[in-house]
Amino acid sequence: MKLFLMLLGIAVAGLVGYRMEPRLRFIMTGITPMSSADKARLHEATHLPAVDPASLTPDQLPAKVTLKADVKVTDAASEVTMTIPSGNRVKLVRIETTHAVVSPGDGPYTGSLPIFQTDLMEQLAASPPVVVTPPPVPATLTPKPSPAPEPTPAPAGTPDNTVVTPPTAPTPAPVVETAPVTAGSDDVVKVMQASLKAGQIKEFTFDQVQEWKAEANETAGGEVFQTGSISYNAETIFGAKTIQAKAYVKGGKVERWVWTKTGMEIK
Repeated sequence: MKLFLMLLGIAVAGLVGYRMEPRLRFIMTGITPMSSADKARLHEATHLPAVDPASLTPDQLPAKVTLKADVKVTDAASEVTMTIPSGNRVKLVRIETTHAVVSPGDGPYTGSLPIFQTDLMEQLAASPPVVVTPPPVPATLTPKPSPAPEPTPAPAGTPDNTVVTPPTAPTPAPVVETAPVTAGSDDVVKVMQASLKAGQIKEFTFDQVQEWKAEANETAGGEVFQTGSISYNAETIFGAKTIQAKAYVKGGKVERWVWTKTGMEIK
């Protein structure tokens, strides 16, 4: 009888422990059982690639990403802002450290949000980028020191002990550097017009420009550029607006276009 009661007590204790195991685990260890959603997030986190997106080239990054959160994008020229809801696929413009710069398309609107609020890492996990290891840099050889020149013997004396000085080589004429020839104000305007006709940028066209003007030279990045400005009409969500842009000219061609108000480069 005692053996039967003992076995019955063990069976009851096992059943109670089985039914109350999650609660007992939390009471005794403070650890709660992992839900299926937590397990999915853990599996996702442990299978993402160990790669820094900021170290990848544009060719190694996907062209588009899907948003996991809303993001605000702004037109730098008109300062108009709009919000793109979560779930939309947007263009990946570039990576800035831990943030992704995105755009709804090829227009001037751009915005930034943390990388983890997009599916960028999931795309890299599904299609890992090929990392090219640069070849080792060969060790440079230390050049041997050149031998010291032999001393020039003293000139021999004449019979009357007069020292004859050898003739010296003629001094070369100094080279005079000519200053670079810069284009006039009319030429700067022609260079800007040729740039737009050739489709160097896509934000506006030659036909939209209302005013062309040559400006003073500017120094940027240690280089001297000729500059010119234009005013063009653009349709925004607030109606027609006049927007200004500036061209940096060097060597008879436009090196880059920027928004006059913000200084940001125009693509």
